[in-house]
Amino acid sequence: MVIAVAQVLALTFFVVMALVVILWLLSIPLRDVSIIDMAFSALIAGVLLTAYRCGQAGGAIPDLIMLLVLVWAARMTVYLMRRNLGHGEDPRYTRLRSWVAEGWPFYWLSLRKVFLLQGVVIWVLTVPQQIAMVTGGEAQFGLLAALGLGLWCTGFFFEAVGDYQLSRFKRDPDNRGRVLETGLWRYTRHPNYFGELCQWWGLFLIAAEAPWAWCGALGPLLYSWLVIKVTGQATLDKKLSREKPEYAAYMRRTSGLVPRPPRSD
Repeated sequence: MVIAVAQVLALTFFVVMALVVILWLLSIPLRDVSIIDMAFSALIAGVLLTAYRCGQAGGAIPDLIMLLVLVWAARMTVYLMRRNLGHGEDPRYTRLRSWVAEGWPFYWLSLRKVFLLQGVVIWVLTVPQQIAMVTGGEAQFGLLAALGLGLWCTGFFFEAVGDYQLSRFKRDPDNRGRVLETGLWRYTRHPNYFGELCQWWGLFLIAAEAPWAWCGALGPLLYSWLVIKVTGQATLDKKLSREKPEYAAYMRRTSGLVPRPPRSD
C-alpha cells in the first residue's frame, strides 16, 4: 500500500509539473502569465483524475471526492475564464515584469515564482485526496465524511453566490470606486475566499475517512495560509484600502473571513 501511494504521488507530481511548464511556454508568446490562474482549478482536477484512475480503489470516498472536485473545478474554470479572457494580463504579473529585464530574465523569473510554485501548491494541496484515491476503496461514508460534505456545500454556496454578487456589482458602471457591502459581502469581506477554504477543508475531512489520508494535512494548512496571509485576503485588503476611500470603514465593520453580523462603525 505504501509503495502504491508513493507511486501515485510521484506520478501526479510529474504530471502537474509537466503541465505548468507547458503553460509557461504558452505564456511567453501570449505575453500573459495569468493563464496559470485560469488553469488552476483544471490542473487540480487533472491531478486528482490521474490519482483516481491510477489508484484503482473506487468506492464511496474516492467517488465522492472526485465528484465534488469536478463540480468545483467546472464552476471555477468557467467563472475565471468569463472574468479574465480578453482583459489582458493580471496587474500582479505585469508588476512582476518590472523586477527584471524583459525577455528570458523575466521568463525564468515567471517560471520559478509563478508556474513551478503554483504546481507545488496544487500537488501539496491535493495530497490527502490523492492518498484517499489509493487507500480509500473500503472506506465508508462516516461522520467525518458527513461533516466534510456539509462544510463543502457551505463553501460552495459562499463562493458561488459571492462570485455572482461581485460580478453583478462590477457590471454596473455606477458602482465604479464603490465598495460592495450587500448580500454575503455584508457579513464577510471575502465570501469567496471563505467558501474556497471551506470546500478544501471539507474535502480533507472526507479524505480522512481513508487510511493515512490525514498525513496530507499540510495541504489545506498551507493553502489556508496562502489565501489568508499571502495571495488573498491580506493582499486584497491592502490594495482596496489604497484604491477605495470607503474601504477602511468597511474593514472596521465587516469580518475579514468568517461571516458574522457587521459591527457598528
